[in-house]
This record gives sequence, structure tokens and C-alpha cells, in this order.
Amino acid sequence: MLFYKFQVTCELKVDRGNGNPMEARRAFKFQLNDLSSALSEGIDGDKIRVLIHRARQNIFQMLVAVEGFKELTTAKLTRLFENFFEDRDEFGIKGVKVKDLEEITASKFSKIFDRANRSDNFNFDYYQINQDLGLDALDNRTFKLTENICQAKRLTFEAAKKEAEVLLADDTFKEEFARIYAKENVHHFYGQPVHYKIIAGNTNAALSLANLLVGTLYTNKRLVSRRVNIITNVTDNCYDEVDFERILDNAAGGTVVIELSGERVNTGQFAHAYEQVVEFVSEAVKHFQRNTLFIFVELVDKPGFAPQLTARLQDDLHIIELHEGAGNRETALVYLKNLMNRSDSATLYTDEELLEAMGDKLTFSASDIYNIREKLYNSSLKNKTYPAYREVDRLSIKAEFKNNDAYADFQEMIGLVEQKSLIEQIIAAHRVQKMRIDMNLDKQKAALHMSFTGTPGTAKTTVARLIAQILARDGVLKTGRFVECGRADLVAKYVGWTAKAVRDKFKEARGGVLFIDEAYSLSDGEHATFGDEAINTIVQEMENNRDTVIVIFAGYPDKMKEFLDRNEGLRSRIAFHINFPDYTPDELTDIFKLMAKRRGFEISAEVAEHCKKIFKRVAKKKNFGNGRFVRTLLEQAWLKQAQRIIKEAQGGTVTKEDLTNFKVEDFDVNVDKNFSKERKLGFIR
Repeated sequence: MLFYKFQVTCELKVDRGNGNPMEARRAFKFQLNDLSSALSEGIDGDKIRVLIHRARQNIFQMLVAVEGFKELTTAKLTRLFENFFEDRDEFGIKGVKVKDLEEITASKFSKIFDRANRSDNFNFDYYQINQDLGLDALDNRTFKLTENICQAKRLTFEAAKKEAEVLLADDTFKEEFARIYAKENVHHFYGQPVHYKIIAGNTNAALSLANLLVGTLYTNKRLVSRRVNIITNVTDNCYDEVDFERILDNAAGGTVVIELSGERVNTGQFAHAYEQVVEFVSEAVKHFQRNTLFIFVELVDKPGFAPQLTARLQDDLHIIELHEGAGNRETALVYLKNLMNRSDSATLYTDEELLEAMGDKLTFSASDIYNIREKLYNSSLKNKTYPAYREVDRLSIKAEFKNNDAYADFQEMIGLVEQKSLIEQIIAAHRVQKMRIDMNLDKQKAALHMSFTGTPGTAKTTVARLIAQILARDGVLKTGRFVECGRADLVAKYVGWTAKAVRDKFKEARGGVLFIDEAYSLSDGEHATFGDEAINTIVQEMENNRDTVIVIFAGYPDKMKEFLDRNEGLRSRIAFHINFPDYTPDELTDIFKLMAKRRGFEISAEVAEHCKKIFKRVAKKKNFGNGRFVRTLLEQAWLKQAQRIIKEAQGGTVTKEDLTNFKVEDFDVNVDKNFSKERKLGFIR
């Protein structure tokens, strides 16, 4: 559905009312009502609904809604009116001229239409038309819909590439533009051959890139509408939504952008919250994908239900993945100034102030610049627009240490010598392989599936997650996605469901790591036959996806050995078997110091020595928890410290040193006491 507004001038035969102005106005109103009713019923085979929303004598302001995939032009609309009035002599309208034709959003159409309905000058069935045009679907509590109209200016290939550089787009955009502008393409709308997923760190950055993409497609007649429907804030109640489906249907010939972070996605509880949403949205997208262009937006730090949705869609839709890129300080400054111009804030800051706000970084993503713009805008309100608030201090909360470099995080971890060496080997092998490809040598890639064995708390999951990020950074993996699962995620209750569940997990992890915890549980307990089906499917998918997914199995050493001994096909596909030994008391002490440092604490030699004694004692106990024990000890000591500080202060002052230092007595905590004595079973007499 395409929506427009325009103006019509014409020669109109008017009843003068025998010279009585009141009679003349009444006659014009009746004439206008009849004309409005006739036009609203549709012209050109009812595919075009025309609505008058303002009129005076021979000048009419009009709206038009068009079904189908043909863009309206002024010349075409003029011909349609001429043909319509030739057959309707009773209106006495001649010399029709159409001007100011402009495509508008459905929301703007609805707002103007609603205003016209409140006037009694026009005769149309408001509620029926509202329903027919899908305008009643624009407001829904299970998702948020916004719309915009991309620029009408036709973009040349060179202009599109230049604009991509200004928006700090990745080379994936330029590569796609080359395909869009390819001369061998038919430049006419026949449907959508591909759809897109944009991965960015910020919604606004992604939408800027999406608008540019839409502009290039519209230029090459791959779209007939410039309207972009943007769906965000999808809740876990968004399933079986007629409004959602109607919006996708109404967008035929145009674009729907769906931001997939969701409003209430909780990664740990995804299966219970968004499973129905993913199923509903995927089926709706598949139904309307031929004529409606879909652009999915995945946020780097908040992917929401993006992995699950793309996993469901990738076999039915051809989805091209595009990324925001990065630019140097010079290009980033230009981008920042453009953003500031849009918010009328550019004159408030000099180039020197903008560069200072950008800090010492040398490269910036589009998301970085949007975040800087947001901080500058908020700062300008306080310091420049309302300077009376300049001296007011804000509440300061010390943030927990966070290092965004996964490789640095990994190297900082205590111990793990074998694991760190393995990563270096894989990265080196990948770089050498790239050289071999450049020299036209073999392109065979080695399988990188792994087995991690060790007791709980030895950092198996943490290392697996960091491996995904590090290998993605170095190009070994495409996305670095980390998907963790266990028996409950892979073994279904009914025949035929297990294989599908396993394949769905591999799809979800494509380009990253599939981490299967306690893999031996697949062949234990209830539904053991289904567990065997899961294992057989895993073996098959490991081979089919050896270039796109790294599978890491994890669990206790003895159980993992027994499990792999029973499954030779599985063992033969695992390239690396890595043991995670229990930490020594010295390593546990170093882990404790590192955890404390990241939380802003200072650890004295006395406290460190006291904790080492605790670690020496508990390390001899069975299932003491390794790194998890250290974390629990630190957290309980912090609670004990807080209680002590409040008691000692008694209304006095608390210094920074008080807050950042422990005393030995702070570690007289429950978790230590549980391991101080041997637990005895039996009755107490």
C-alpha cells in the first residue's frame, strides 16, 4: 500500500444559489459530499482510494491510497482523474491539474484522514475505509511502530559509496551496492530476491544505514515505495498479532525494519519468553517476504532474539549480513558535526570541543559517534542552554571494571597456559591459511571442535565464550556468537523433534561457538533413545558445519572420557582435548586479587595471606567450586564489610579507604564455615 497527498485545481460548475451566499455554500457542500463519496469508493478498478480532506471552490487537498506495486506520478494521477470525470458529467469538473504529489507515511495519512472525518463537509465511511487501508493496525501495545520516508533523490553508485563512507559503513555495504547497481540486473520491481541483517552497536546508527540501503534500492527500482516501517520494542506477547501481519502486508513494495533486541528479552529465560514470538514473526516474514523487503537489526551488545529468528529464516530467505564499520578521527568528526546539525546543536560546540569529546581514540564506529552526540546534547542542556545548573554535581557511582578486549581479558586470566597456547596456534594457523589461499594452494580448513574437561568453576564456560570473541576478532569465525545449551535444549519429548532441535541450535550458532555442557547427559536418563538421536545428529551437523561452527563439549573428566569412548564418531571429529585442572591455592589467591581489583578493592598482604590459608584448606575438599568458591567468598566478605562499616561509622564519615579495604574478620563468612568441618550423615542423639 502506497500513501500520498496532493493538490488538485479544476474548473468546477458551481451552483450560485440564485445570488444567495448561504444557499451557494449549502449547494457546494452537497456537491462536495457527493464528490467525496464517489472518490472514496475507488477509481481505476477500486485499486486507488481518493479522499478529500480540505476544499474551497476549485482547489482540493487530497489523500490517495494505492494498492499494488506501481508508483504514482503526477501525469498518471491527472489522467486517472480526467477519465473518472469524463464518465461523471454530474460533477461538471474539467481542466483537472494535479500538483505537489508527495508520498507520506501511513501515520501521517491516518492523522490527516482523522481530521477530515471530524468535519461534516465530506461524505465517506470512515471506519470501513480505516479498516480497509489497515490504518487501525498502526497502534499496538506488543510492539512500537515508527515510519519515515527515505530521500526521493536518486543516488548514483558513486554517491551511494561516498554516503556510505560518511556514515562509517563497513565494506559489506559497498559490496552490496555493487550488486544493487550491477548493469546485468533488471531495473524493475518483480519482488525481493534478498533481504538484509544489519549488525550495529546502536539502533540509530543501524537505521541511518538502513535508510541509505533503501535509497539505493529505490534508485534501482527494486522498491516502489520510499516508506520505511520500523518495528521496535517487540514484547514477549507479540504473537498471533493481526496488526503485525497487516503492517507487513501494507508494506508491499516497500520496507519493514525489525529491531530484534526485544523489550524484555532475558537470555537465560529466552525459551520461555520469546519462543512463540520467534515462531510467529518468522512465519509472518516468510509469508510476506516476496513483495516486502525486510531489514533485520541486531545490536552487538543486545542481540535479543536475533540469533533464534535468523536461524529459523536462513533456509527460507536469502539474508545478506551487513555491518557498521569504522572511520578515523577526521571522518568521525564530519559525521559527528552532521549529527549535531540535525539536532540544532552544532553552533554550541567548536571543532576543538568536539575533538575533545571524542577522547584519544583513533577509530570510531557509527554507534560510537551517536553515543558521543547523545552525551554532548545532554551536556549542552546543562552547561550551555541552562547554565544555572552548571555547578550542580551528579551522583557518582564507581563502575565495575570492564575491558572490552576479549584477548586482553583472556591473557589476564590466571593459569590456563595450555588454553592460551591453543588460541595462539589457531590464530597462527588461520593467518597461514589465508596466505595459502592467496598463493592458490589448497583451501581446506582444519576442524576446530574441542572437548573441555574439568570440575565446576575451572573457567570452562568463560574460556569458551572468550574463544568465540577472539576468533571472531581475528576472522577465524564470522560472528563470534556464543550459544550455550544442555540436554534440555537438545533432547525433545516426541519422536522427530530432537533432530530438528539440534539442527536449530547449529543454525543459531552459525559463525560462532556451540557450547554443549555436560554432553554425556544426552545418553542418560529418560528418553535415552532420543538422546542417541541427538548425538547422531550432532555428529552429522559437526561435519556439515565444520567451516562455520566450532562445537565445544564440556563436563567432568571421567564422564567425558566414558562418553567419548562410547561414541567413536564423535571422538574422531574433536581436534582438541583440553583439561582444566583445579586451581592451586596460589592461583586461587591470584584469582581473588584479580576479582577484587575489578570491583575496586585494595587487598592488603595480611588479607591475601589469610585468604590463601582458606584456599589451602578448602582445596582439599571435594567439590569446593574453584573459581566459583572465590567469587562467593569475595561477595560474602563484601556483605560482612558493609555491615562492619555501618556499625563502626555510627553517623560519622566514611572514607574511600574504608570502602575499598577489607579486614581479616570480614572473611569469617558462611561459605568458609561450610568447608571448615567434615559433613557427617546420620541421626543426632
